[in-house]
Amino acid sequence: MNLPLVIGALIVSLLLLWWLLSVIKASFKTAFLVVAVIFAIQVLTGVGPQQIFAQVGQWMGNSMGGLGKWLQNWGDKGKVDPDAKKQAALWMFEVITNLMDS
Repeated sequence: MNLPLVIGALIVSLLLLWWLLSVIKASFKTAFLVVAVIFAIQVLTGVGPQQIFAQVGQWMGNSMGGLGKWLQNWGDKGKVDPDAKKQAALWMFEVITNLMDS
């Protein structure tokens, strides 16, 4: 075998492995961050994941069409919870995103 070719292939393989591990590490960090945020919102305000995903789906429905509708229906089928805390939190998220879009 040609030694420079083997060394080059080994270097490329190690670089690809390092890149793959970096992507996996970033994915896990992001997933844990999302879980922590949803858990904190649920504990502090009583808003569950279904309501959060329904609201995100509603926002995405305005910009992305079918995907937003699917996410909105994924949670609790768009039911409105009469709890004032939950409605206030959802209203706050809507106001913040509207301000960010402006």
